[in-house]
Amino acid sequence: MRIGLFGGTFNPPHLAHMHLARIYKQYFTLQRVLIMPTNTPPHKSPPDLAPAEKRVEMCKLAIGDELGFIVCNYEVMRGGVSYTLGTLQHLKDEYPGADVCLLMGADMFLTIQTWREPREIFKLATLCACAREDGEYLKMREHQPTLESMGARCELLSIQPMPLSSTQIRQIISRGSGDDMLKYLHPDVWNYICEHGLYGASIK
Repeated sequence: MRIGLFGGTFNPPHLAHMHLARIYKQYFTLQRVLIMPTNTPPHKSPPDLAPAEKRVEMCKLAIGDELGFIVCNYEVMRGGVSYTLGTLQHLKDEYPGADVCLLMGADMFLTIQTWREPREIFKLATLCACAREDGEYLKMREHQPTLESMGARCELLSIQPMPLSSTQIRQIISRGSGDDMLKYLHPDVWNYICEHGLYGASIK
């Protein structure tokens, strides 16, 4: 079995997240994609980070009953700072014999050698990275030999971007600008945000 780990803050999970997850699944021939919200991110923590359990619930709403996608709350249940190595070790125990793929964007691929114990990460997972901006794919190709010299297995992909970020969505919500949020979010996710007053949304 080949499974993909798609981690992130998902603050909130939006349509571009799911678009990318589907591309990962198809291109890298994954039987399962594990959507895993971080508890406390080691690299960034926005001031308007929604509670972890609410981000888990929004991810479940975002994927609905789509086959091959599973929301995993391991990092949230574990608590503390979310480090990739510990999560991969858990997945190796949870899915013995599986080929685990660490799904990432160019920014992560170009800096992963600076993470905690990168060589151990490379032993546990294949790096499956996606370029979404002009020039990223070439930079990733140039960086690939450096990672491979450290023991990494790399698979790279270049796609047309879906220009959308969680930061932009939070800003739109906080401004109450009246934009049609269904252009950015699954209807159930938007309803959940309103029901819980997240990101400054008016509570329904």
